[in-house]
Amino acid sequence: MVTMPNQTIQDQLSQLNIMTPIDPNLTSRWHGAPVLSSLHGKVGVFLGNKKAHANLLLETIKELLDKNYELGDSVVLDKFIYSRPAADDIVDSLAERCDFVVTAIAD
Repeated sequence: MVTMPNQTIQDQLSQLNIMTPIDPNLTSRWHGAPVLSSLHGKVGVFLGNKKAHANLLLETIKELLDKNYELGDSVVLDKFIYSRPAADDIVDSLAERCDFVVTAIAD
């Protein structure tokens, strides 16, 4: 979930002539999911951004989680545009088919 810095932080950034990179008009229908009590047997999706080495990083994380938590299943996939959030249809699909998502930005 994206939140704007509080007014004190915004004032300090303004005094330093620093702009916050967060769009104040950005709204999202997505919010964080509840914390899982365990990853054991859960289904995970590892969402890359199509940048170099993102899939390598995600595959490595997936292997470690599977080794330590015996995941029920896992999928590695990419979103379409690295600089944008995942499309709503991807998020909807992930919400239906998995218990957690790991995402990474890599170059």
